[in-house]
Amino acid sequence: MTAAFIVAEVDAATPPLKISLASGSAIEQRKKEQIERLAAAYDLKKFTLTRDIRVEQGATPHSKPVLTLNGAFLDNDDLALSQYVHEQGHWVLGRRPRELRDLYRELTAAFPSIPTDYPQGSGGVQDSYFHLAVILLEWQALEDLIGPERALAVLTFKQTDHYTALYTLVLENRARLERIARRYGERW
Repeated sequence: MTAAFIVAEVDAATPPLKISLASGSAIEQRKKEQIERLAAAYDLKKFTLTRDIRVEQGATPHSKPVLTLNGAFLDNDDLALSQYVHEQGHWVLGRRPRELRDLYRELTAAFPSIPTDYPQGSGGVQDSYFHLAVILLEWQALEDLIGPERALAVLTFKQTDHYTALYTLVLENRARLERIARRYGERW
């Protein structure tokens, strides 16, 4: 090992990630390199609940059983970072499973009849409501990592890309959602 590598290893706050590729395609390899670069450039320790990452070209990103990312946003690090913290945000919700029922009940009372069909929602009623908390966590993480202005730009883009009604609702109701999330310990 060179001295520079040892210093980088000591200074790096992001825990080592175990990144596997589904097929080893060029796109998957580029995504792996992007994640590794972002993990070296940003302190992701607070935002990394699972270190097992799978990259699968063409897959819909998902958090479990293994956090899976696709080849999207290879040319936009802010959006790639948002995809990473979004999926890690699902793991945050999983830390307090007993509170999820009450969180769901409060979210449905606070925001009745949200759109749940894709692309406005995430495809299911319960999943769409839980995505409100995940998107809030995503926004908070991005603010910590890249600053409020760039974080807002990411969420503004995403409200036109997918989960459009959910991103819009979070953007318009942040303070209310933060109060609800705090009651149930949903934070990084």
